[in-house]
Amino acid sequence: MKFLTLLFSLLAGSLLAAAGFMWLGAGEIYDYQDSFDLARDGQEIEVVVVLAGGKGRIPLAVDLWKKIRARRGEKNEPVLFLSGVGPYTGVEAFRSQGVPEETIRLFTGTNLVFENVSENTFENAQLFASFARQKSWKKVLLVTASYHMRRAEFILRRALDRDVQLKTETLDAGHFGRNEWRKDAYSIRVTAIEYIKWLYYRYSY
Repeated sequence: MKFLTLLFSLLAGSLLAAAGFMWLGAGEIYDYQDSFDLARDGQEIEVVVVLAGGKGRIPLAVDLWKKIRARRGEKNEPVLFLSGVGPYTGVEAFRSQGVPEETIRLFTGTNLVFENVSENTFENAQLFASFARQKSWKKVLLVTASYHMRRAEFILRRALDRDVQLKTETLDAGHFGRNEWRKDAYSIRVTAIEYIKWLYYRYSY
């Protein structure tokens, strides 16, 4: 009986310690700063890659693509690369997130890539890096959500060749920020899970 009590106490203590560690440390995933500046980088970006697993990412990427396209000109327009779109292929990936039809019509077979094979961030990065080598892309803009960006950038930088310049632009997703993530149960859960994933890749990849 005493052994079981001791075991339970140790287990409870470990769980409390882990919870405290998560509560204090998980906000680390928001400690980054976006590097993309339209005025400085707009004419240089060759491809906008969006990790399309969350709401709002595609519309932001499309908006950035349009702004970069305006800077580069139609004859030298950038490519929009949608990674991990899942079951949504073709224009349905746009329509499902409310991209206007007049914007959808700007995309052709040469300025748009749908990648619906990858199922996680690691696969997103590996498949995109393969395309980047084939197309000789050297100026890349990464778009994803704030809770996902630090890990996504980390993994993608390791997948890409060293001479590729990677810029980032983050989707502001509600309570997902350094000082906001503790405000509701959903953002706490997402942040905690993402923090575990971040630690795994940071120390094993």
